[in-house]
Amino acid sequence: MPQSANDRSKEKVRLDLSEFNPKRNFSVPNVISLIRLAIIPFMVWFYLEGKLVWAVAMVAISGLSDAIDGYIARHFNQITPLGKVLDPVADKLTQIALGVCLVFSFPFVLPLVILLVIKDALMLFWGVRLLKAGQPPFSARWWGKVATIAFYIGVLVIMAFDDKMGITGVFVVSAVIFLLMAYSLLRYGIVFRDKIQQASSDTTTNVA
Repeated sequence: MPQSANDRSKEKVRLDLSEFNPKRNFSVPNVISLIRLAIIPFMVWFYLEGKLVWAVAMVAISGLSDAIDGYIARHFNQITPLGKVLDPVADKLTQIALGVCLVFSFPFVLPLVILLVIKDALMLFWGVRLLKAGQPPFSARWWGKVATIAFYIGVLVIMAFDDKMGITGVFVVSAVIFLLMAYSLLRYGIVFRDKIQQASSDTTTNVA
């Protein structure tokens, strides 16, 4: 009996998920991503305890390691399905944690944190839909990288120089990050929509 479209879709999802086996995804970039996840609680603790030098150091380490693991993955052919998920997860959790920290000092940063949560929730939802459509996750686009870099630089600047910047300076920096994040969300939404529609079109064509 020929397979239905639904059966083929489920088979694709099973094949995609099998690629996330840890033994098949061991790589230096993935280890770095795990380290970035591990330092999040230390980063938050240092900031809330007023140890800004250590907090800034943790943010800098996290941001630099993000760039390093991406470079290693691309130039040494260590891009893995798990890495495509683990790297953005480390990014988003770090960003949300830092955003929540800043809210304690600057409540007007709350909209940025809300946007981060909404963006991450939508990215997760779209990612699941993409997997169900039988498509693998894709690497970060340039606009996402720009927004991430701007976030890390902006947070570092606020943490290190908030007393010199004043409320107005902090507001301007957080507003720029907000706009870049909103633009990134819009562009990713378009990419996910096109990929999901393409997968659905391919399934319909195969059925026909």
